Amino acid sequence: MISLTKDMETGVEKIDLQHKELINRINSLVAIGERAASKEETQKTIDYLGEYVVKHFSDEEELQVKSKYPKYPEHKKLHTSFIDDYTKLQKEFAENGNSMDFTMKLNNSLIVWIVKHIKGNDTEFGRYYKAQGL
Repeated sequence: MISLTKDMETGVEKIDLQHKELINRINSLVAIGERAASKEETQKTIDYLGEYVVKHFSDEEELQVKSKYPKYPEHKKLHTSFIDDYTKLQKEFAENGNSMDFTMKLNNSLIVWIVKHIKGNDTEFGRYYKAQGL
């Protein structure tokens, strides 16, 4: 389980609230994996998280475009790459179901990427956004 720590705050209320929800959904997925839920329940949770990731990235990118964030193209590429990887994991689960290998891969790639991205890329954007007076 992970939590939104002070060093993950961007200072942009909308983004911070979405990060909190994103982490709640990640924790739901981790909890389901720990209690060996049914394939259907796990698939719903994986899809639910995936849908929210797409919404969050879209909202974040909208703010980046609005603020003329100079690193927007690179940031968008990171989002696109994550979505592509996540989509592959969704398909893998749909085809093969749950396994220890899948759970570890999902948890490690998801948690490590999200935390690193928020602490680095997103907080950097937050500083830029606030400096623009938006």
